[in-house]
Amino acid sequence: MQHTLHLSVLDLDILHNHAETNLPLEAAALLFGQVIKSSVIVNRIELVHNEASSSTTSFMVNPEEQYRLLVQAEEQGEELVGIFHSHPAPPFPSSRDQQNMKLNPVVWLIASRESGNWVSKPFLLVDDQVNEVDLNLDR
Repeated sequence: MQHTLHLSVLDLDILHNHAETNLPLEAAALLFGQVIKSSVIVNRIELVHNEASSSTTSFMVNPEEQYRLLVQAEEQGEELVGIFHSHPAPPFPSSRDQQNMKLNPVVWLIASRESGNWVSKPFLLVDDQVNEVDLNLDR
């Protein structure tokens, strides 16, 4: 079953700006919304601080901040549907990302600045295989 990530153009711009302002470090954000069949619908993004502040090739979300955002999402009838982060390399999950995708089985949206422009691609780990997810940008 092919999944589709539904995200607004405005939210993608905010994520890309977050990535730009955090260079050369990786930027991170949590994506909240609903999953309806094969549609992953993002209703809200939360930009988070990268706790791995000395690394240009990894990110870590503060566990207390993540817990607070997860509780808030549950209270609003939402769930964690995705994790965003930027890469210094092409937008494909690294081996570390793939290990973390097993722990967080949601869509991973990875951004990279290729040829001067930010490009984001969503991925989902299914049966230990990385699958690219369709990206539908809503206006």
